[in-house]
Amino acid sequence: MPSPSQILIYYEWKMLIRNRFQLLMLAVTFLFGLYAIYYGQSEINAQRQTIQAVQNLEQEEFSSYQASFTEEMETLEQEQTHDIASRPAYAWYRHGYHAILPPHDYAALAIGQRDLFRYYYRLTGMSLHYQLFENELANPVNLMVGNFDLSFVLVYLFPLLIIAFCYGLFSSEKENGTLPLLMMQPVSLRRIILVRFLFYFGLITGLALLLSLIGLITSGNPLKAENLIPALAWLLGVLVYCAFWFGLLFLIISFCQSSALNAITAVGCWLLLLIVIPAVLNVIVTVKYPLSSATLAGLTRRTGLENEDDEEESREVIQEFLTHKPELAGSDSLMKNNLLPKAYAAFTSLKDINSQQQVDQYNAQVAQRNAWTSRFHWLSPAVNMQEVLAHIAETDVSTFLRFQAALASFHGEITDFYFTRLFWDKLILQEDYASLPVFEMPKSDDRWNMVWLGLGKIFLAAGGAFTFGFINMKGGARQ
Repeated sequence: MPSPSQILIYYEWKMLIRNRFQLLMLAVTFLFGLYAIYYGQSEINAQRQTIQAVQNLEQEEFSSYQASFTEEMETLEQEQTHDIASRPAYAWYRHGYHAILPPHDYAALAIGQRDLFRYYYRLTGMSLHYQLFENELANPVNLMVGNFDLSFVLVYLFPLLIIAFCYGLFSSEKENGTLPLLMMQPVSLRRIILVRFLFYFGLITGLALLLSLIGLITSGNPLKAENLIPALAWLLGVLVYCAFWFGLLFLIISFCQSSALNAITAVGCWLLLLIVIPAVLNVIVTVKYPLSSATLAGLTRRTGLENEDDEEESREVIQEFLTHKPELAGSDSLMKNNLLPKAYAAFTSLKDINSQQQVDQYNAQVAQRNAWTSRFHWLSPAVNMQEVLAHIAETDVSTFLRFQAALASFHGEITDFYFTRLFWDKLILQEDYASLPVFEMPKSDDRWNMVWLGLGKIFLAAGGAFTFGFINMKGGARQ
């Protein structure tokens, strides 16, 4: 004989399949999720195509340089290519290296900051700050509306689905006059509500997990070593986040108020956690840590020597630069050969050195804003969940800050490679192309700490809401 809980689940299922509106909501949400997966993958695939294109350009460029060492110089163009390939006076500002932040396989599920910040740069030996800040970092349209990726569907739409299914699980029985019949059953009212909640938790969370599995499998192999932990963390995050909203709805229902009040309260919580709190935090952090890229506008203006024909000015610039790079001094022909290219190389480096404090202050402000906002994620599990998903997909702000820091190190490798040969009047040989600078993106030290800490906060919020609702349910049922 079936248990009371099984009977309740059976009748809840029968009511669900007869309710066409609820079935329609599930179907529409599922279609929204599929579209979100498609949209995210199309965005990231477009970025991958761009990355492949710039890598091909770089490969073609350096292939032509290497080929010039074995070709016979029959045309002026071949001679010019060989000069750029072998003479550091030309090569230091003509050879371009692409520093790329490749997308994680699951970046398509949580695009995060990838459409706002640049994910590749072409760097030469010229001023680093000019090359970093010459283009706008953010797309103002996307800053305003965001992206319709899977993380958006999970964080914003699924709570509304949970509200729509669960706000009247108790009050509707009271308003329809069936509550006395439920009270006559051999099980407590609290257990009846819990069983119904578990039914919808399995249904809606199962839908969220199904969409997540589809997204994870179609975006990358979850069994790959670099994808396994992110995939498991994503699924765990979805489970915990849905548990929070079910716990919150259980808490609201435990007060045994009317369906209208339950619905208004639940939607009010949705607005508070997903709209109001993020907006207030954004206003506060803008006032507390004002940030304006106008302070960096001067770095994007092309500047040069006041008088290129003045050899004394060129020597002064070189001497000033050598106080910062004494290892480049000592060549007997330092002030004789290629004086103007050396002066320009020194001038662009001095420009970076003199503006470094200004750039450091700007980057510190960005880091302060990010750190301050992170301290208040506990106010909103929804914002916390967005940040967790971005960390899993490596599309968070801190990843791009690490990328910016890595660019400075890579640019130093580029200038060291060319300036050593330029200031010591050495040619670039064919075998030198085997030791060209290569960009490497450093790994994050605290990525998973942030993920587990964020999930822990959401889990505690879910447990607290459910526990208080469980305790309050018995007292509220007497009203």
